[in-house]
Amino acid sequence: MREARRHAQSRRRNRLAAVAVGAALLVIALAVIFGRGKGQETAEKTDVTVVDNSPGPSLPTETDTDTGSSEAPSEESAESSEEAAPSEETDEGEAEEDEEDPQFAYSDIFSSETPDRSTFAVDPSNTDWNYGPMGEKTIYLTFDDGPSYLTPQVLDILDQYGVKATFFVTAQNPEYFDYIADAYNRGHTIGLHSACHDYEQIYTSVDAYLADLAEIGQVVEDQIGYVPCFIRFPGGSSNTVSANYCEGIMTELTARVQEMGYQYWDWNTGTGDGEEVTAEQELEEVQVVETEDKTAVVLLAHDGELKESTVEALPGIIEYYQALGYVFRPLDRNAKVIHHTVFN
Repeated sequence: MREARRHAQSRRRNRLAAVAVGAALLVIALAVIFGRGKGQETAEKTDVTVVDNSPGPSLPTETDTDTGSSEAPSEESAESSEEAAPSEETDEGEAEEDEEDPQFAYSDIFSSETPDRSTFAVDPSNTDWNYGPMGEKTIYLTFDDGPSYLTPQVLDILDQYGVKATFFVTAQNPEYFDYIADAYNRGHTIGLHSACHDYEQIYTSVDAYLADLAEIGQVVEDQIGYVPCFIRFPGGSSNTVSANYCEGIMTELTARVQEMGYQYWDWNTGTGDGEEVTAEQELEEVQVVETEDKTAVVLLAHDGELKESTVEALPGIIEYYQALGYVFRPLDRNAKVIHHTVFN
């Protein structure tokens, strides 16, 4: 009996020991599993930190997207980005592409095509003008007497052909003043023609002309932010009708405006639309004028009221000069100055 009791106690101790050993092994196994999970989590977090803080281009934040939010991507989204990317090198390559923003390249192009035209403002200290030949065949397409209801049509045609022009404007139609800003914002040059365009009024005296010039200058400044230096006399500097009102006024004015910092432009070619003509006659007019030996053409046209023929002829005029190899440009301070002979 005692022997049997000892064997039973021994078996119980062995079972307890086995249970203890099994429990210990289970604890060890759980510890190993738990430790491995923690290590993997730590490693994943470390990888995300390396990607976010690595030298060179970094992953873009939400600010770079259309949402406009400045929040950085969450840890969860960063991890899923890691899984989608084949390698860290690929992430960096994509980041570099993001930083090469097309908008940056576009702004460079835009700034080179449209310089700071505030240098076009009237400035008595800036008298450096170009009276010499141009290096390439250049045509300066100029429009007088606008803006009018026809000006938007002219602007649209110029846009279709990628042509920039110059508009010598008046103050005759206040309801169309916003077309001055529209033309300017499309890349065209704005010049001063006359406020009233009334020869009897403006050519009565030097002071009368300068008062009219100041008036149209204010109109343009209200639209584009400054008074431009480019002007064209009504009738051109060679007009003789001014002698009916003031003898010698054009001789005095041509010198006076340049002393004030303006420069006046006449023309050496025209469409003939100062009179009532058809579109076909305008096209014939520009083709009759000798242009082959001119490196600079300043062409006179009009976008004032009742000049529908000019709107109709404009595409043909542009195509004609393009076929001759001319480049269309708006007037600027480097443009060749064209002056007529002054007769009064």
